[in-house]
Amino acid sequence: MKNVLTLPRYLSLWAISLLLVALVFLLCICFGPGVPGISAVQFGWPTSDEFSLRIMRILPAALVGLALSASGVALQALLRNPLADPYVLGISSGSSVGVLLWLLVVGPFYAVVANNPFLRIALKQGALLPALAGAIATCILVFLLARSRRTSSSDSLTLLLVGVVVSAVNGALLMLLNHLAPPDVRLNLLNYMMGTISSDVTATTLTLAGVILALGYFPLLLAGKALNIGSLSDTEAISLGVNIKTLRQLCFISASIMTAASIILSGPIGFVGLICPHICRSILGADHRKLLVAAPLAGAAFLMLADTFVSATGTLFHGELPVGVITALCGGPFFLLLLHRRRENGGLQ
Repeated sequence: MKNVLTLPRYLSLWAISLLLVALVFLLCICFGPGVPGISAVQFGWPTSDEFSLRIMRILPAALVGLALSASGVALQALLRNPLADPYVLGISSGSSVGVLLWLLVVGPFYAVVANNPFLRIALKQGALLPALAGAIATCILVFLLARSRRTSSSDSLTLLLVGVVVSAVNGALLMLLNHLAPPDVRLNLLNYMMGTISSDVTATTLTLAGVILALGYFPLLLAGKALNIGSLSDTEAISLGVNIKTLRQLCFISASIMTAASIILSGPIGFVGLICPHICRSILGADHRKLLVAAPLAGAAFLMLADTFVSATGTLFHGELPVGVITALCGGPFFLLLLHRRRENGGLQ
């Protein structure tokens, strides 16, 4: 009975996870660059100017980490494969293609509405829908390309391989679209593709992304028990009363929504949705009711620490590194280690 998830244990898990995030938040808010112009790394409770500067980096990092880790849990449950995450399957890059297409379409209008702050905000926030459309379109494409004609289903290895290829194609599309864009619309594509949390994120963008993230995250929380059953074979899950088709649609839509929200705040950041769910799974077990609490909050803490590191060490690297560099340096070897263990244990499927 030790593994039974009772209400007190569930609430305790929430409390411990939130306490971890709160401690990381306090550490990050106390450690970082000073006010622009001073160019000094400081440790200690920030002044009011420093606080506003740091909070608008820390909160987006927390939301992005939460979104990517929750998406990773959902996709790993959907594919029954711990190697899946939004970055590996191409969902992040597909969402980025949607954002860049939106910028190309509305770019010429920015000069027209330069003196109207409301219209400029409306144009900027409008990128959320193209980001969502890009994520969903990529998911559909990956599933269609990976589907077997004989069985009308997809195995997890094929989905992963197709996702990697689609991700590479999306990266090429991003380069092409950026090259075709007028000079005033072009992105710093290298930094964007590695994932960068900008200090220019507005409170409006942050709030809107948070609302969209909640729309994707809370349905998954309610479906934790169904995800546990869905991790069995289709036949077993159906015999236990789970509608597999509906569950997969839920995972698919929720992961797309949360990935789109993260793309608006940071661009594509890799491996967060792989590292944090797997670490939490190794500690807490495979119960998705636990994973959907611990992994997203661990992802928030991890990305807050990573972004604070790059913001505080900017002078050491002649400018800030994209935070995606840190996650890739951690996640790349981690992915290879998981792949090796899966092969040693009898295959990828």
